[in-house]
Parts: sequence; C-alpha cells; structure tokens
Amino acid sequence: MTPREKRKHPRVETNNLFSQTSLDDQGRCLSQGMGKALDVSQTGLKLETAYPVEGHRISLMTSAMDDRLIEIAGIPLYCIRVESGFYHTGIEFSGSKEAIREFAAELVRLHQHRKHDTLFRLSE
Repeated sequence: MTPREKRKHPRVETNNLFSQTSLDDQGRCLSQGMGKALDVSQTGLKLETAYPVEGHRISLMTSAMDDRLIEIAGIPLYCIRVESGFYHTGIEFSGSKEAIREFAAELVRLHQHRKHDTLFRLSE
C-alpha cells in the first residue's frame, strides 16, 4: 500500500549539506551532526542522515553562494530508516513566513548554481 501524499507544496530536489542540532523541549542539545537535504519546499525539507534525528526542534545551518552561513529552525515531523540504511527526516520550518521563504529560495538557488557549475566544468 502506497502512503497517501500529505505535502501541501511542491518539492524541489536539492543536494545541500547541512549541520544540524537537535534540541529537546527545553532547548537543550540532544545531538549534532551532518546531513543532506534531499528536497525542499516552501514549508520544509527532507533531511538524510546516518543516524536518527530525535527531539522536539532542530536547527539547520548551511552556507549560501556568497559563503554566508544561513540558518533556520524547524520541527521534525517523522524520521524513518530507509533501505540504504540512512534515515530520512521530514522537517517543517518554523519562524516568520518571510524568513522561511528566503531560506527555501536560497537553497534552490544554491543547488541550481552548483548543478549548472558542475555541468559547465564537465563540458569544458
């Protein structure tokens, strides 16, 4: 049986690396590590990690095209182990609508830039 699609917004494939910090309900650090965003939408992303993401909140940080660090807070909605042995965590962004929109747009721009830059180098 295929799970019912619950997404409200379309997803854009990405391949962005992230530093993540999982927090408990009191804001204490539960774990830190690295992960990769597999896709992003206007309201969240799917994060792939080598370990399960736990906690009530998560902080995600990555670098933008101009080497600025960009950060967003989120709420883990689910975490499942997939066939590859990695974990996929659905994260809903939290914060102002403008900050979320800017963050998601920056991730898409960064992914497109890296993708086209790689294709350009391969064709040289």
